[in-house]
Amino acid sequence: MVKRFTGRTAEEALARAKWELGDDAIILSSGKARERWWKFWESGFQVLVATDYVRRAPAAPTREPAPPSPEPPAAPPREQPAAAAPAAAVDHDERWGQVIHLLEGLGKRLDRMEGEQDEAVVEGREWLMQRGFNELWARKLASSAQKYREEEAPEMPIRQAIRQALVELLRPPQPIALAEPATVLFIGPTGSGKTTTIAKLAAYCHLERQKSVLLISTDTFRVAAAEQLKTYADIIGVPFRVALRPQEIPEILKERCYDVVLIDTAGHSFNHALYMAELRTIAELSGANDVELVLPATMEPELLMETALKFGDGLHPKICATKVDEVRYPGAILSAVLTLGWPLSYMTDGQNVPDDIQVAFPESLVNLLEGGTA
Repeated sequence: MVKRFTGRTAEEALARAKWELGDDAIILSSGKARERWWKFWESGFQVLVATDYVRRAPAAPTREPAPPSPEPPAAPPREQPAAAAPAAAVDHDERWGQVIHLLEGLGKRLDRMEGEQDEAVVEGREWLMQRGFNELWARKLASSAQKYREEEAPEMPIRQAIRQALVELLRPPQPIALAEPATVLFIGPTGSGKTTTIAKLAAYCHLERQKSVLLISTDTFRVAAAEQLKTYADIIGVPFRVALRPQEIPEILKERCYDVVLIDTAGHSFNHALYMAELRTIAELSGANDVELVLPATMEPELLMETALKFGDGLHPKICATKVDEVRYPGAILSAVLTLGWPLSYMTDGQNVPDDIQVAFPESLVNLLEGGTA
């Protein structure tokens, strides 16, 4: 058995080896510990130790001489050949020495191979983590990129291989399908940019695609929320309605047939159980065939994931990434998208209506990792 032990100091590494394998273990190699992707937290000193786990039989206990007996003593046992055991021991030691020699050479060769691979993987992982990716996806992407380089393009820089791997992993974008009537429900936390995003899409659908558009607000909590969307509706030239209760939405939709219906909702904490239940009621009563989960790229990674899971539970949403211009790199939201497996629809990079919105093509998002523009 061959095993590697690490510690902050040489004494700690040797103590671990002695504790687990005993005093008879043989040290094959030692030196400074390398950083490894599966034990990234360990550093310091390492030893490579081997043992065959052969345990020697305990010596026979010494017996006191028997008292003299009048009966004749039994015949003495035959003597065993003395040379047999030492010869076997010599053969065993010689073979074990050969095994150790082979293992030392193999260990050094593996060390060199792993060192060459780890260097590129570590570089790629650190580059991704600096851009906001969580550690899990930074490792996966860097390892996938390194594997592609080894198999397909050895001369390709690791960062270019990572970009290619990321583009392939991200699902194709799914913007609003305008070929048929669309009822789109916008959900998300407070301040995520739902109302502004709706205004941008309303302007695009009506002014550029010549579609009939209806805006509906269900946000009766925030001061002047409905007035803000109404102002946008007046500027764009589309009708606007307010639903004071979710039950009013079906009546509003009966008034007239529209190509596109965009429904705004109030932003609340996902811990607000009553509001989360109301969202699902709105989705059911509106017959929405498109649910857009609006998430700002400025959210902390852990909160971003938790928010997405709570809001999107049972609604099968697409992700609309907002405020992309307010972060240096979009790694956090890309990590969330990869983890969730939900498609992206749009991304917004400013407050200008209707200009600062575009379909979230993977290539555009990957360009942002270099600190450029989408």
